[in-house]
Amino acid sequence: MKKILKILIFVLFCSFFIPINSVKTETKNIVVDNIEIRNNERIDSETIISYLNIEKGDSVNYEILNSKLKNMYKLGLFADIKFRIIQNNLIVIIKENPVINNITFSGNKKIKDDVIKAELKIKSRNVYKKSDLQDSISIIRELYKQAGYFSAIFKPKISQLSQNRVNINIRIIENYKTKIKSIRFIGNKIFSDKRLKGIISTKESKFYRVFSAGDVYDPDRVNYDKDLLRRYYLEAGYADFIIKSTVAEITKDNKNFFITFSIDEGEKYKFGNVKFQTTNKSFDQKIVDEIISPLKNSSYNIKKIDAAIKELKQYAGNLGYAFLEVKPKLNRNQTNKKIDITFIIGEAKKVYVRRIDIKGNSRTEDRVIRREFRFSEGDFFNNEKLARSRQRVQNLGFFENVEIEKVNVGEKNRVDLDVVVKEKQTGQFNIGGGFSSTNGAMANIGISEKNFLGKGQDLRANITIAERQDQFDISFTEPYLKNKDITAGFDIFKTKTTFADESSYDTDNIGAAFRIGYMITEKSRHSWRYSIKNEDVEGVKSTASDFISNQKGSYKTSSISHTLSYFGQNDAINPTSGIKWVIDNTLAGIGGNVSFFNSALRISKYYSITDNYIWGLKLKGGYIFGYNDDDVNLKDRYFLGGDSFPGFEPAGLGPRDTTSVNKDSLGGNLMYTAEVDLSVPIPGIAPQLGINGRFFTIMGAVTGIDEDGKGKIQDDSNPRVSVGFGVEWKSPFGPVRVDMAHAVMKEDYDRTQFIKFNFGTRF
Repeated sequence: MKKILKILIFVLFCSFFIPINSVKTETKNIVVDNIEIRNNERIDSETIISYLNIEKGDSVNYEILNSKLKNMYKLGLFADIKFRIIQNNLIVIIKENPVINNITFSGNKKIKDDVIKAELKIKSRNVYKKSDLQDSISIIRELYKQAGYFSAIFKPKISQLSQNRVNINIRIIENYKTKIKSIRFIGNKIFSDKRLKGIISTKESKFYRVFSAGDVYDPDRVNYDKDLLRRYYLEAGYADFIIKSTVAEITKDNKNFFITFSIDEGEKYKFGNVKFQTTNKSFDQKIVDEIISPLKNSSYNIKKIDAAIKELKQYAGNLGYAFLEVKPKLNRNQTNKKIDITFIIGEAKKVYVRRIDIKGNSRTEDRVIRREFRFSEGDFFNNEKLARSRQRVQNLGFFENVEIEKVNVGEKNRVDLDVVVKEKQTGQFNIGGGFSSTNGAMANIGISEKNFLGKGQDLRANITIAERQDQFDISFTEPYLKNKDITAGFDIFKTKTTFADESSYDTDNIGAAFRIGYMITEKSRHSWRYSIKNEDVEGVKSTASDFISNQKGSYKTSSISHTLSYFGQNDAINPTSGIKWVIDNTLAGIGGNVSFFNSALRISKYYSITDNYIWGLKLKGGYIFGYNDDDVNLKDRYFLGGDSFPGFEPAGLGPRDTTSVNKDSLGGNLMYTAEVDLSVPIPGIAPQLGINGRFFTIMGAVTGIDEDGKGKIQDDSNPRVSVGFGVEWKSPFGPVRVDMAHAVMKEDYDRTQFIKFNFGTRF
């Protein structure tokens, strides 16, 4: 009996002291007289009681305490929590999670610490949670997978510190990149594997793809490739094309991937009936028919649908309808393999521009931006003018990016335009140097500001010292004189150039020029320029041609010129389509002792085959003649070669005194060139690196001279032709360009040059 009594007393005693979350007690309610928090170091007791959400006098039982326990664990602040009840007192015994003191990485070379830390959930001074560390390891693993390191290993190490703190070190064993060994297609009959491999951005690993990331497996890139394939087939007429599956298999050693696209090409379709549906009477049915009629009976092409929708919206925008919705309704006829399409043009109303809000221009004055807009507040909205306005603001060169968003303000027939610009540095102080096969070694120091005081004014000064030419110049341009679309400015210059190698003389010029210009139409400009300069022909070698020795002396040239320009290209800096032409005429003899008339023409035409393949056609011609019984002086004639005609040395073609020791080039009064080039990407090199290649052919000649050669001057008007290939790199330290050209048509006395290069830097 005494033994049984002892057992009962022991069980009753344990019921008060065994943690409630360890052994299930009875569901008897207990009124809490007091709450005591134990072992807390960092979090004060009042805060923990507020998390517990139990107050003195509350009635609790097992179920209530178990629910409170789970809620407190969810906070992520505690490593362990125990409840005890002693004589209606609730005792909470906790163990706090440590605080992260520092997070470090070791072994990572391919991905820097800052890049990894920016993606992680765990941060210094945050509470350490094991789950957060595991999530962070998963994030780092994904970063390395995106970079192609599928075999990377990650080993976290936790170091305990005083005051319940920890240091975390994640050791990274990067191993090697996992390359794409093979790409296969299953189900393709119309297009070969080779063709489809050229469409997608993922590439098989090759030795020449040293600068490309396309041969590294990236799931996001593969998903993008699925869109590229789908788009390619839809543009080729295969409207039923589907991708059944995409499988990426990795080898056991984690070194290579094999990617397989399983596809169903389907049948090829044509467009059937093409029509439009609208209740808007403002639309000219003939114009709409002209937009959509090219689709009729042509091969199905989603690109043509997108282009038609874009053109319909543009046409509507030009009529003042800012928020027009156009939906294509397709009706597929599988029997005759035709797709009928109806363009449903939604309801729309003409709108006015209520406000033009400009944002992001902390330095540039509002008026500098507003004056480039082709419409004002209160005018009818016009989509074509909006696009042109954005391009004009972008062409200022003051902003990295220009975005214009149409904002529906909820008012009838009203729209706001939000113009968001991101300014870039327009002032520049540069010191640099470089080398070119034309000018030799050179050094440069200059200061420029394209947006002086935020008013759009251009101010610059520059000093260049080179083997062939020393130059100093100062220029200033006001783009809007008296707030009118009139450009005015001046130039002051001093230039010393040596032509010792090609013509055995030097020139030393000093002068000034004043210019003014204005727009004739939206894309054409007319400008005038008056210049006066003093030119010395000096440094003539004793062995120079007699025709050059006779030119030695000082000349004062006072001239007036005008330039008529048309800018029809889509981009002023990197055009891919459109045309530009420039006509220059110069009359010298308004004072001074030099009299001539010079007329020149330059035409550039661009055509985009794809986004990366651009055709260019460049024509150039000029003619100069003297009057008032003056011949055209040596310094005013045309010279071709070097940068102006790859395949030949500077001044390497044209009239030449072959009897002189140096066989001096004499230049000519008539010049013309015609150049065709194709800009292409270089295989294996990512476009982001700014490296492009070009194939080119150039034909032309320079001929005609006033002097009677008396058998000494060789002058043949036959055209010269060269073909070649060039590489241009917009490198971080400056532009680099190399041209390799072979003169396939030349005269015996011409001087050729196979390779020509230029590189330089500024800092």
